[in-house]
Amino acid sequence: MKQIKKTLAEELSETLEAEVDVDDIELPEPEHGDFAYPAMKAASEKEVNPRQLAEEAAEALEELGFVRKVDVAGPGYLNFFLDKKYYAEEIEQIIESEKMGVEEREGKVLVEFSSPNLAKPMHIGHLRNNVLGDSIQRIMRFLGYDVTSENYIGDWGTKHGQTIYAYKLWGSEEEFEKNPMEHMYSLYVKLNQEADEETQEKAREWSKKIEEGHDEAFSIWEKFREATIEYNEKEYERMGIKFDRWTGESVVAERADEIIEEGLEKSIFKKDDDGSVYVEFDDLPSTVVKRSDGSTLYISRDIANIEKREKEGFDQNLYIVASEQDLHFQQLFETAEMFGFNEMQNEHISYGMLHLEEGSMSSSKGNIIELSEVMDKAEEEAEKRIEDKDIDNAEKVGLGAIKYANLSVSRQKDIEFDWDSVLSFEGDSGPYLQYSNVRAKSILKQTEKEGELLGEIHQGEYRLLKKLAEFPSKVEAAGDQRDPAKIANYLSTLSEEFNSFYHDCPVLGEDEKTTKRRLRVVELFVDVTDQGLNLMGIEPLDEM
Repeated sequence: MKQIKKTLAEELSETLEAEVDVDDIELPEPEHGDFAYPAMKAASEKEVNPRQLAEEAAEALEELGFVRKVDVAGPGYLNFFLDKKYYAEEIEQIIESEKMGVEEREGKVLVEFSSPNLAKPMHIGHLRNNVLGDSIQRIMRFLGYDVTSENYIGDWGTKHGQTIYAYKLWGSEEEFEKNPMEHMYSLYVKLNQEADEETQEKAREWSKKIEEGHDEAFSIWEKFREATIEYNEKEYERMGIKFDRWTGESVVAERADEIIEEGLEKSIFKKDDDGSVYVEFDDLPSTVVKRSDGSTLYISRDIANIEKREKEGFDQNLYIVASEQDLHFQQLFETAEMFGFNEMQNEHISYGMLHLEEGSMSSSKGNIIELSEVMDKAEEEAEKRIEDKDIDNAEKVGLGAIKYANLSVSRQKDIEFDWDSVLSFEGDSGPYLQYSNVRAKSILKQTEKEGELLGEIHQGEYRLLKKLAEFPSKVEAAGDQRDPAKIANYLSTLSEEFNSFYHDCPVLGEDEKTTKRRLRVVELFVDVTDQGLNLMGIEPLDEM
């Protein structure tokens, strides 16, 4: 498609004697043509009537070998109808290419997502982060970037002192061995429900002990960290999510203390009367980077982490974090600039919040819906609905449902979470995409013939081929805008187009040329939907 647009832009530039850019070439509604160019811009520059300019150009442009006809519409639109066979073969060539027509990019990219806290199970609030981060890393890799995905876990700070102190008060080694996550989390909740100010102060003391390397505190902290990672690895494996590396706030905690001292020496930071350290901005609220008790905060550790990643040679540093942290990242990036950490592009991939009908959740109060519960319920619902009761497929269909529900909404928008919409198996849903893909594969399984673009292209075939041609631009837009919804929504309309093709254009039992041609269209649809589903982290199936 890009090459055709480029050729049309060059021919238009020569014919109109005006500069025409590739982006000036539009995709009209199917009935109006394959491509369109509004001659009004060129006419304005030349100070001539746009309709007349378009009519004069149309005759010359029809001489192009791949153009069937050129219509002039409205005030001066040039609508191009291409030779169907020519365009079909161009589309086939694009989809068969290694990157399916996607313009490859360069650069070393760090994608940070998930980042769960120690001693707490992931909950439904982590769902959107996990599927969004996983899809973005997949898209960036497909675009050609050298991607490192990182799970930067929350393993440092006051809350971990709370869990350790709770363990000292009420913990059981036997219960920990039996179910470490459940035991750690129940202790954390109990402490927050029962603790008075004195207990909270004791918890802060244990947090300080961790930072100081106190033997017992550090030993318990290490045990909790290992148990949390082991628990979460099973959750990620179930979701089909892989990380290139696991780090955490603890990795940069020591450097964060040094950053505070350097910031004070350079007058980037200021010390308050109570001993705390803060940073001021011209256009943002000031923020504390070190508490009065000497403990560092998220922002001081994040500054150290930016320095670390910049030294590692990353060109882009992407954080997948909800919009409630928008201010934090504005303050972080501006502070990093003050330190001269500006060789790497830092970007906060902000996304809307997930709201529950039951109201807001609180980890400290224990009223959360665990991520494992969401996956269990999705699998149960899938088992009820799919014809094949194979348990593996049920889980994959259920995961497809919840992943698509989170990815199909533009990331800037909030999501109102309710089970009926998330687990929908009708229309615009993950299972609908999987089913359309399986339906196409079932056609191919019924014959040993291989597809080939023979004979005259039927209009129903042509509509589907044109929709397939949009895949590269949708992937590029998803990568550039960091928004997998571009791919999710495209695959939904593509599947609708395929199902129209399925009803209007019988594949098997037709004459040889028609059968082979339509088989080729189906093969290309499978290639695109297999790749598109993979980019969203949704597994394409062979049966459903």
